[in-house]
This record gives sequence, C-alpha cells and structure tokens, in this order.
Amino acid sequence: MKFPKFLPLIIAAACLVSCRDRVIPDVSGHDGEVRSVSFRLSAYESDNLDTKSEYDSGSDTFLWSDGDAVGIISTEGSQLKFPIQSEYYGQSYAKFDGRGFALLPNTTYASFSPFISDYDIDPAAVPISYEGQRQNGDNSLSGLGPFAYSAALGTASSKSALDFTFRNIGSAHRYRIPALAGEYRRLVLTIPEAEYVLSGTVNLSADNADGLTEITPSEMVSSMELNLAGTALQSNANLRCWMMMAPVNLEGEAIGLRLEMTDGKSIVASVAGRDCPANSRRVFNALTSVWPEEQSIGNDGGSIEIKLLRSAVDNEVTMSVANDWLTLQDSVTEGTVTTYTFSVGANTAAIREGAVVFTETSTGLSNQVRVIQQKAGTVIGIGGWDNDNHSGVAH
Repeated sequence: MKFPKFLPLIIAAACLVSCRDRVIPDVSGHDGEVRSVSFRLSAYESDNLDTKSEYDSGSDTFLWSDGDAVGIISTEGSQLKFPIQSEYYGQSYAKFDGRGFALLPNTTYASFSPFISDYDIDPAAVPISYEGQRQNGDNSLSGLGPFAYSAALGTASSKSALDFTFRNIGSAHRYRIPALAGEYRRLVLTIPEAEYVLSGTVNLSADNADGLTEITPSEMVSSMELNLAGTALQSNANLRCWMMMAPVNLEGEAIGLRLEMTDGKSIVASVAGRDCPANSRRVFNALTSVWPEEQSIGNDGGSIEIKLLRSAVDNEVTMSVANDWLTLQDSVTEGTVTTYTFSVGANTAAIREGAVVFTETSTGLSNQVRVIQQKAGTVIGIGGWDNDNHSGVAH
C-alpha cells in the first residue's frame, strides 16, 4: 500500500481473521455463493502540515499497491487469499467477484492487516509490534506500511455482497527536527515513563468494531527507535521522520528527540507531547535543536563549541555547574545556526561533568549538552575518549 500521490509504501498483504460470537446478516445468494467481496481503506484523522507541498492533504489513506493481497477467514472456515489486482493499484478500494466463496450460516467474518502468515493465529490475540521501523530518505513514508495495522468486520450491503471497511489501529507521527548537513542513522524518542507500546495484541473477537482498535500491551518502553539508514541532508535543513505508534496520550510530557549521525555525534531536540488516539495522524515540530549531545575535553581545559540550530527562536542559555569552570565566552550566528563558544578551565582534581542547557522561552522546552572533563594527570591519547582509562582528545 502507499499514501496517495507520494512515495510508494509496499506493505505486507492484508490478513483477514475471524471473530467469534457475532453473526452477520445472511448475505448468501440463491446458490449460497457471494457475488462480490469489497475492501476499503480508511483515512486517518490528521493535523495540517506546514505546506501542502510536503504532503497530499486531500487524503490520508493508504492505497493498494503492487504485491498487496487480502485474506479472509471465518469462525467456521479456513483462510482464503485474494491478491489485489492491478486495476486497483493507487486506490483505497478493491473488489472481487467472490467466485468460489460461499458464506456459511451463523458465521462472522473479520479482517486484519498487514498479513500474518500464521494460519492458526488466535483471533482474540493477533500480535502487533512497532519494533524495527525504518526510513530511507528525508520525509519518506516508504517504511510505514508494515506497521499500519488495521482491522474490519464484515458487513452485508446486499444479499450477495460482503464488504470490509478497515479501521486504523495506530497513529501516524511525523517529527520535524532542525538538523545539520550530514548522514543520519537513527532517531530515538524518549519520555520519562514507559508509556509507549512496543508490542501487544488486538482482539478480533471483540463485541463491537470499536474494540478492534484496542491494544493489550505485552511490552511497554520509555523510548522508541527509527532506523534512518540511507538518510542524509545535503545542507542544514529540517529532517522529517515518520513513525507508526500505538495509541498513546502524552499530554503534559516532554518528548526528547535524539538524531544520531553516522560520525557518532548526535543532535538533540524536544517537543511537547500530545494525545495520539487510534486513527490519528500527529505532527510534532521541534523549534530548535542543539549539536552535539556531548562534548569532552582534556584536563588542561580550553574551549568547546555547541551549535544551536534555528537560532531565530529565543533561548535562554544556562550552565548547570557548581563553580565557574565552564563559562560562556562568545556566540556567532550564521544563517539559522548560532555557534556558542564555552571556556573550560584546567582541572586539578577528579573527573567532572557539567551541562549547558538551552531553554526555548516560548515553549519552556529544554535541550541539554553534557560536558565531561578528564581528571588531573590523565594522558591525552589519540582516537577519542576511552571509558576504561579516561584518556581522550580535546575537541
């Protein structure tokens, strides 16, 4: 499947799994065979993005694509597979003639996507997982499909037609982060408590359609990861990352964002948490970010540099140290980047740590850079920081 008029999202085929203890109307034809079976994908309730050029806001629906297939399974029968025909590629609707498919009396039919190739799957505990998400390229939606879980109950539109309209289980998120030119390998989202659903199950034996979107968690985590292999920026710009999430209410929380670069350093940013129910698309825009997340320096001291990205946004800069060994020396703005220079005094005692905190005055959100200075008498080596002997190189 894919989003409309955008990058294709080839996803696993839709698997339609049975539901028990419910009865659909008798929709069999005179000979007991179904004349048509249809499948319709539903749109996400969405936020507006910054510009229409970033996304086709006319529809937020996954569309059928090459390789998709649909299977149907009932409480009384085995699973049947229906490959999506090419005439329905690029559409949210698909229809089959139903030949060879007969409805059984007092039988419920339900659906779930993407396809799970376990024909003995328990419809009361269909597994879902948001682990292993990937994105290839800025603002690419090509990795969302395998995590865009949805489910549907079969309904009768006529005496010989069976219809499925999918309900989206999760929430689609976009994170926009000011970033530097370079290559990126991972985005990590972090909140104080374990509130993200990493994996769980959905119950297709629920008593009503609303129950199809309820997730029973099996593993909760405080951070989520997105693999960004192959993602690079040619110049300083906003990096836009897409993820699928289980429904979660993060109102009142600050979500920490860490963009890890292939050179080992990271950009950090923060966004305000929001309520992200099932069937929603949410947009999170970081106003500023800082680079790098951590700076280390030798015991002789010297100076370090920290970059504030999108510096037109007012920030208060503070140092969380108990003495004056770390002080702000200068700042220079070029375009959307302000480079701050900090002076670090000589260290005559044990290893010490401090932090430089950038707080957005308009939002109250803070981004922090950790500063580590070696203890007196350590040897400056070649090749960076060594956790075993505390030797390192000043940057």
